[in-house]
Formats: sequence, C-alpha cells, structure tokens
Amino acid sequence: RTRDLPLNKRATNLMRACGHGLPHDSVNEDGKPSGIFGDIFVGRCHDDEVKDIWERIDFTEDDIAGGNGDLSQVEWCRTARKKGGGGGHGGSAASLSNTLSNMAAQKGASPGNTQAIASAVPGELEENGYKWSQTDEEVELRFAVATGTKAKYVKVKYGVKSLKVSVSGSTLCDGETWGEIVVDESTYTIQDDIGTGGRELCISLGKKEQEEWNFAVMNK
Repeated sequence: RTRDLPLNKRATNLMRACGHGLPHDSVNEDGKPSGIFGDIFVGRCHDDEVKDIWERIDFTEDDIAGGNGDLSQVEWCRTARKKGGGGGHGGSAASLSNTLSNMAAQKGASPGNTQAIASAVPGELEENGYKWSQTDEEVELRFAVATGTKAKYVKVKYGVKSLKVSVSGSTLCDGETWGEIVVDESTYTIQDDIGTGGRELCISLGKKEQEEWNFAVMNK
C-alpha cells in the first residue's frame, strides 16, 4: 500500500471469505480502497499431530472455484469462518484487526477498513444484506425493509444456534449463528430509519457466552 502497489482483489476477497478482518479506519487518507496490495503467497498444509505429520500441499485455482463466484460460499471458506476452523485460528476478525492495526501503527502506515464491510456507524459491519454490531451480551442485526412494513409481516425463528428472518414471505437471512443464542433474551422491533426515510427491522440476539462473534449469521 505504501509502495503504490496495485490492489490485489483476489487475495483481499479470499481473506475476507475466511473470516479475517482488516484494521478499521473510517477514513483512508491516501484515497485508496481497503485491502491487500501487491503479490502474496498463499500456503496450504496437512497437519496431523497424532500421526506427527506436517507437509505442504498444492493450493490450486480449483480450491477457490465454486460458490457461483462468491468465495464466502466455498465450503472450506465457510469452515474456516467457524470456531476452530482456521480463520484467524478460530478467533474473531477483530483480533486480527487489532494485530494489523498495531503493525500499521509501528510502521507509520494508515490502516484500512474492517470487513465484513465497516458501515458509517463505529463498530458496525455490513454483510449478507444487513448491518450488525455486538456487545459482550448481545448481537444486533438491522435490515432495511419497505416503508409500511408492520410487525404482522415479520417472522423471526430463533434457534439455539440459528436464525431465520422473513418479511412478507421473502427470506432475509436463514442460517447458523457464530455463537449460541439465549432465545428468551432475543427479540425484534420495527422502527423508522432516519437516514433513509424508510423502515428497518432490528433484531437483538442474547449471547449465551460473552465472546466476540466472527460473523452474525452464515446463510445456508
């Protein structure tokens, strides 16, 4: 980035698909997009501690094929985003973000944005058509919905580790959550969106464990 190398879109998309995040900065003073710049090396290995095996394995273009062009839907990328799956060693995007932020600060570099994609609200991310944020106790998802949307049009199904949301018969999200939910502490409201003049559906999920989530909902 500081050497005026080109943006590496494929590497940036691959990193994001595996659940890693970039350091958050609301303003890129150099005017460049957030991401990885220049060439990178992507390694792959087979590691079996029981059999005492560690060996390098080829990483080919076929390994990032599928998902209809959406890397986040490639099976091993989906696995990487889960706990213990390897995306940030099972940690959160924020943990990697802090590490890279510190590295950038030490080098005097300007860090980029957090991904999923950082929204205009500090600590809030955008992914899969909704915005979400979290505290130690809860996760909040916000969906933009049509003006005139009423509670009777909304169906929310909370699972121990799943969430399905539909409005007027249209599914907005349906999949596995990062962590377990306390169903009795989860709810939703519909309110006006001052920014757009429309309406938004706000869903609050109570966390069973006080841990940082790497994503909100991984759609099926």
